[in-house]
Amino acid sequence: MARPRFHALLTIPVAWHLRHKWGYPGALALAMMGIFIDGDHLVDWAWMRFTGQRDRFLAPLHAWELLALSAGLAWWLQRRPATTPIALELPRMVAGLTFGWWLHLTQDMVFNRPDHAGAYSLTYRIWHGFDRDRTGWGNHKTFHQWGHSPWWTWL
Repeated sequence: MARPRFHALLTIPVAWHLRHKWGYPGALALAMMGIFIDGDHLVDWAWMRFTGQRDRFLAPLHAWELLALSAGLAWWLQRRPATTPIALELPRMVAGLTFGWWLHLTQDMVFNRPDHAGAYSLTYRIWHGFDRDRTGWGNHKTFHQWGHSPWWTWL
């Protein structure tokens, strides 16, 4: 399973390389999103802690739909006139954030190998009640084994 430390191995060098194109704020946004998007697994961790159920995959930010919204926002911001210093940096920051998000989800698809591509679609997961088996994680028997451990052991 791809964990934050493994995402950092890909994301940080890419961010360092793209700092010339998007500046340090854009590169930082790329690195932060590429790594810390996994913070949304704390929602899963909390669900397991409070309900005792391990049969759900919530991870609300692991969603292609939200990535598409972020890409649309980056595109829209790029076309607006920059009238302030923040308006100049914001499009590059959102572009970096979007690219980091895409890197993360792509890396998850390749290394986590869900049974169905819908595992990373929020719409698909909602449609199937966030049920782990029905959304593409049925063959991953060690899924969420860290649920009863302290949250930091997952990193």
